[in-house]
Amino acid sequence: MARLSSIRPSNLVLLAAAPFIIYLFATSSKYLRSLIAILGIGNNARLIFIGFVLILVVACLGYLCARNARFQTGAPGWLRMSARVAFPAALMLAGLGFVAPHTLMPFAESVFFHSLSENTSALIDRSAQTWVLIPEAVGQVQTGMQVLLTVYAALIGGILIATRLPNRLRGYVQLGFEFLTGAVLFYLLFMAHWQFATGVAITFRAAIFAYIFAAILGLIWVGLQSFKPRAHTTVVYGCISLALLAGSAFFFMQPQVSFVLVGSTEARIAIVRGTPQAQADIIRFGEFEGGEDRQYKIRSAKDAASALDQIETVASVSGAFVPVQAHTQGYPVIWQASFLPDTYRNPALTFAVLGFLLLTLTVGGAQHKLHPLAVGAEFFVDTIRGIPMLVIILYIGLPLAGAVKDATGGGIDMTNMTRGIIAISVGYSAYMAEIFRSGIEAIPRGQVEAGGSLGLSRWQTARLIVLPQALRIVTPPLGNEFIAMIKDTSLLSILSVRDMTQRMREFQAASFLPFAPFNTAAILYVVITLGCASFLKWIERRTAREDR
Repeated sequence: MARLSSIRPSNLVLLAAAPFIIYLFATSSKYLRSLIAILGIGNNARLIFIGFVLILVVACLGYLCARNARFQTGAPGWLRMSARVAFPAALMLAGLGFVAPHTLMPFAESVFFHSLSENTSALIDRSAQTWVLIPEAVGQVQTGMQVLLTVYAALIGGILIATRLPNRLRGYVQLGFEFLTGAVLFYLLFMAHWQFATGVAITFRAAIFAYIFAAILGLIWVGLQSFKPRAHTTVVYGCISLALLAGSAFFFMQPQVSFVLVGSTEARIAIVRGTPQAQADIIRFGEFEGGEDRQYKIRSAKDAASALDQIETVASVSGAFVPVQAHTQGYPVIWQASFLPDTYRNPALTFAVLGFLLLTLTVGGAQHKLHPLAVGAEFFVDTIRGIPMLVIILYIGLPLAGAVKDATGGGIDMTNMTRGIIAISVGYSAYMAEIFRSGIEAIPRGQVEAGGSLGLSRWQTARLIVLPQALRIVTPPLGNEFIAMIKDTSLLSILSVRDMTQRMREFQAASFLPFAPFNTAAILYVVITLGCASFLKWIERRTAREDR
């Protein structure tokens, strides 16, 4: 009974219901199929999971071995025991890679396969219904796996021998191996493809990365809000904003280009590639003189010569929108327009927006005796908290990411997963900023003044005195934000991120089952959130004991 009393009531209810839930999934094929689809359990999942667990265990033991080597004095017993078994375990895993490679190869093949571009890679055999690696690639993966495991085992042995090196050199070697094993663990947990549970991996990874980035952004907003104006702050930021506005005026004053709409509007109109979207929309919606505000169909053309040539060669094209100097065929002119090309228009608008925004912040800061960046951070936090998370995800995931891709010429082309993580990070950073601010304001002012009297800089006072105490205060609300973030990862399905919710939707659409997919997803989310809540409660209790 004492053991039961230590369990949280909500977890106790879940444990009581666990037999019924297990019975439901074990006896109902539709619920079992829903569970497999939502978790993202792929082909050969059992063998892939075994290989993953073996490699993960050895990587953890290697990390603990390096950690014990750095802190041998006073290291706990479990850490010393882990260090002792790390080298034999690594040797056994390396031997397993040679003696029974089929135990580890499914996981290695899965990771390597999903790191390739499935549409363009020459290492993928697309002749079968299920795409696989070509035999030569499979041999290379096996050889690479065996070499890496052998090198890893040798490195663990080297760490044990490194205790004889001079103290300074030994410390560097052990620290380097700790970073190496930490990187291996990070890759296995947060980067490697989990063929045995892809949906769960995507959900957790999106939540964890978004949580980390949101916390960093939240601290940045709080730091900006703490900025204090100096004697020349208003003058400096005012000059910067005026310089931006002057740059905008310079680009706006550049010579315009003249285009003409020629031919007729009976069929499609060819638009030269690179024509500003605003001009293309004017033609598409008939907003030009004589367009009668009716919609016209348009067609893209590589250049002006191609656009004019399509009037004669393509039956579905009757007009073209081309530069004036390119119109030499004598087609009737329907409409003429002059506008600023995008090479000048885009920087002009960018400088104008930035200059006007900074000038507004500078004036507002001067009125209230605040730093302009503090006003901007407060405005951002208040604005983001007023926008629904779904709107933020759609805005960052679709138009903003597309604009970044166009502005960089395709150099920055973020995946849907990356776009979703950034969107959730931005949305939740506003809430985290308020949580951090409340925790920081709970620290007595006298401690900050004491740090200054000891000669600590502002940054040192924040890092050594304020933040450690504030983080303990805000641990419960930060935990609530993480749980909310796990649930809000389901919104990423709108960007076709194949998390548990998206896989539920795909399975429901393919199976036409009315309840099983939704009930299964709800049960999984309840289990995950209750598990995370229990872990966070354990952290709170541990933090409370340290405070005492």
